[in-house]
Amino acid sequence: MMTRMNTDTSAQKARREQAEATRELLLRTAERLFAERGLAQVSNRQIVEAAGQANNSALTYHVGTRTDLIHAITRPHAESITRRTKELVGRTRGSTNPRDHVASLVLPYTEHIASLGTPSWFARFTAQIHADPAFVDGPSSSLLLAPHYQEGLAAVWAHAPDLPLDEATLRSQTMRLAIIHTCAEQERTAATSGTPADWALIGEALTDAATGLLLAPRHRATTR
Repeated sequence: MMTRMNTDTSAQKARREQAEATRELLLRTAERLFAERGLAQVSNRQIVEAAGQANNSALTYHVGTRTDLIHAITRPHAESITRRTKELVGRTRGSTNPRDHVASLVLPYTEHIASLGTPSWFARFTAQIHADPAFVDGPSSSLLLAPHYQEGLAAVWAHAPDLPLDEATLRSQTMRLAIIHTCAEQERTAATSGTPADWALIGEALTDAATGLLLAPRHRATTR
C-alpha cells in the first residue's frame, strides 16, 4: 500500500512539473512572438505551434484567456521591477537632488531588462502592450508598481516648476513612453546584432533625459 502511494505521489509530482514546464514554455514563446510581431498579429494557434505543442487547446488549458496570458507574462517582470523600485524609492526618500528620485523610477526598468540577457523580449513586449487599446493603461499587474512609482514621482514634482495638472500629466506620460520605446528599440538592436546593449549607460542617459523633461521651465506664450 505504501509503495503504491509513493508511486502515485511521484507520478502526480511528475505530471505537475511537466504541466508547469509546458506553461512556462508557452508564456516565453508568446512573449517572444508578441514582441517580434505585435499582439494582433499572433494567434493562439501560432503560439502553440511555435512552442511545439500538438494540442491546439494547450494555451487555453495551461494559461486561460488572452487577457490571462498577457497578465501571466507580465506578472513576474512586474514583481521584479516593483521590488527594485520600492528599494530605490525608499533609499532616496528625503534626497534634495531630483535626479535621485528620477533614477529610482528609471533604473529598476533598465536593470531588469539587463538581467534578462541577450536576446530578450520584455521591452518590445511592453511597447506592444502600451500600443494596444485593450491595454492602454498597462496590465493589472502594474498596480503592484503604482504606489512606489507615485511616491517617487511626487518627490520629483516637489522640485519641478509649478505646472498645471494637465501639463504635469503630459510630461509624466511623455517620460514613460520615452523610456518604454527607447528600451524597446535598444533591445531590438541588441537582438538583431547579437551584441548586448549597454543597459547601465541607457539607464543613466534616460535618467538624465527624464530629469530634464520633468524639470524643464514652463514656456508661457506672450499675447500680442
